[in-house]
Amino acid sequence: MLKHLLVFLFCVATATHAANTLAVLEIIPKSEIEDISITEMRHLTDELRKQAVLALPNKGYSILTRDNMLALMPPDEKEAECLAESCAVEIGRAIGAEYISQGSLGKFGSELSVSIELYETMSGKLLGSIVMESPDIKGLLVAIREQAPALFSRVETSKALKIEDPKPDNSQLSILNSQLTQDSPKKSNTPTWIAISLDVLGAAALGFGIYQHIQKEKFYKDYKGMPEGKPGKEYDTALKKANNAQDLRDIGFIAGGVLLGAGIAVHIWF
Repeated sequence: MLKHLLVFLFCVATATHAANTLAVLEIIPKSEIEDISITEMRHLTDELRKQAVLALPNKGYSILTRDNMLALMPPDEKEAECLAESCAVEIGRAIGAEYISQGSLGKFGSELSVSIELYETMSGKLLGSIVMESPDIKGLLVAIREQAPALFSRVETSKALKIEDPKPDNSQLSILNSQLTQDSPKKSNTPTWIAISLDVLGAAALGFGIYQHIQKEKFYKDYKGMPEGKPGKEYDTALKKANNAQDLRDIGFIAGGVLLGAGIAVHIWF
């Protein structure tokens, strides 16, 4: 099986790659169905390809014929069925077809049932599907004629959507991102400078408080060193200086703490 698959992929890869190509794979039976011949199965597929041609008239699309598909399919019937059912998108990509359709025939109760799916090969996106039921093969043929054109018309709808809404490639995204970066207003540095100013003032206030604390200790030491029982102007002055230094120390510590706290708040919020 692997050998046949490699041969198949080689043949497919060397086929002519063409834009605007729709490949319609053979309709494959899901199980043994009595009274359905190979000729009738092929006739259903031929009708499906015919409806694809009618749905896309004069629009530059190439529809692969049965001979094209038979030349590409591996000789083993089971392998052909496996590829047709499971690898339709991969087959479409390999032969350069933009779109590919696959179908299968089965039974639903007492009636025959055909399901057809249409894929965009590059993305693997399912564009649409139809399910048709009939008590006989002729009824399925009529159903294909009625419903297949609407399915294949989705090819043009998909093409129009891709043209109207193209996705930018990586280089376009890079240019767009650069333009947005250049055009966007620069963030103001004012909050940063305010925060720095508050930090500096807060540090200065704390430094002032530390200095006043040292002065307070000095004045208090001088006050404590004076002889007891001899109050006077010099004694009162030393005590007053110690108290003033203590008050200034408290003011410096409180102001420094408030300013530093405000600076940190500006840093966090802005």
